[in-house]
Amino acid sequence: MDPKELFVNGGETGQLMHICQWENNTIGSPDTWPPHLRTCVRIMLTSVQPMFIWWGPQFIHLYNDAFIPFAGKGHPSIMGRPAAEIWPDEWTRLAPVATAAVAENAGSFIKSSFFLMKKEEDVEDISYAFSYSPILNPDDIVDGLLGVYNNYLNPIMGHHVDREVPVVEHPDDVALNTRLGK
Repeated sequence: MDPKELFVNGGETGQLMHICQWENNTIGSPDTWPPHLRTCVRIMLTSVQPMFIWWGPQFIHLYNDAFIPFAGKGHPSIMGRPAAEIWPDEWTRLAPVATAAVAENAGSFIKSSFFLMKKEEDVEDISYAFSYSPILNPDDIVDGLLGVYNNYLNPIMGHHVDREVPVVEHPDDVALNTRLGK
């Protein structure tokens, strides 16, 4: 994929990615991006399904227009930032599953998870289901993850739901059945 065509018809986030100063980011300029990243970015930008990419060891966050409601007040400033900085309150839950997906070159599916999202002045409970799929380079090494949201219920049943969500310290603590949504 020609880097000049990468963001064409990519909507608002495609335009944002086009003007972003990537050379000042660890991900680098789009003309240096490997073909497998450019292909995934193109698929993501043209999809109507909420999608994101977490790229590299810092899980640099890229996303499409359908993801904007999940970004809330953070859009557009979260584009190109490390996922741990964007989702600090949720990172203890998200990181082990993402890290396991990278380490094991295996997809993950997280269902019926509750998430507190800060939007404008309010905090909303949302329920979501999403999957991580590894993005492999030509040497079969995972360079990043493609995330696809499968479900979006907002707000949950019209009221606040108190949930104790376990915190996972290490990727090995995440059971394969959990990662597969069983």
